[in-house]
Amino acid sequence: MRTRLTELLTPSPEQLTILVVDGSAYLVSLREKFPHAEIHAVTPYEEIAVHEELAPLSIHWHLLDARLDALPFAEETFDRIVAEFAAETSYEPYDVLMVLNRALKETGTLYTSYTNVRYHAVLDALKAGEYPVRGDRHLYAKPEIVRLLNDTLYKEIHFFPGERDDDSAAADVWERAGFANFSDDLSTRTWLIQAQRSTSAAMNLKMFFAPETRRTLARFLHRIEYDAGTA
Repeated sequence: MRTRLTELLTPSPEQLTILVVDGSAYLVSLREKFPHAEIHAVTPYEEIAVHEELAPLSIHWHLLDARLDALPFAEETFDRIVAEFAAETSYEPYDVLMVLNRALKETGTLYTSYTNVRYHAVLDALKAGEYPVRGDRHLYAKPEIVRLLNDTLYKEIHFFPGERDDDSAAADVWERAGFANFSDDLSTRTWLIQAQRSTSAAMNLKMFFAPETRRTLARFLHRIEYDAGTA
């Protein structure tokens, strides 16, 4: 079974601003889901930017290597960022996730994924002394990803199974050896992530009130909390 990263995004007629980092395969689906969005795409490959299938999609292309080059976007630019395997493929995962966080609006959401080091086939390869992916990639378990996203200031994090096995027999071998298998972790090759810059409660406030209004409300609430100015 396999779930695509874009399946986590709810279609909308809004004029959202979306960034896609090294994910040209998702652009057709994203344009269908967000017909009025302003979509920016980052790729180091010029041939992708001029591909005839993508030409009608009205994509704003940025030719650069996101692992090496600074992203040319102001802070709080995007409503959604799709960056598949961002932490896994970057040279400095913390720095990359921090940059993506800053590029999100206060109500924005990052969609990313990672290869699960606890997937049974990965564990089999490691046991045999083999590293199952290229040496320039990082492998993570869920607690490490949570810690990394927390450290880079994402407030609400949700995990969804991406690619996983229908047959769990191989995972059962590791479970019998003492490996915990919460949420079929041992059968899941990739995990998909939806990470919000704000909590859902704070996001609702930020969507309905401008920053100046929020500051005024906060000041009033603090005065009420500390019983200031009532005498």
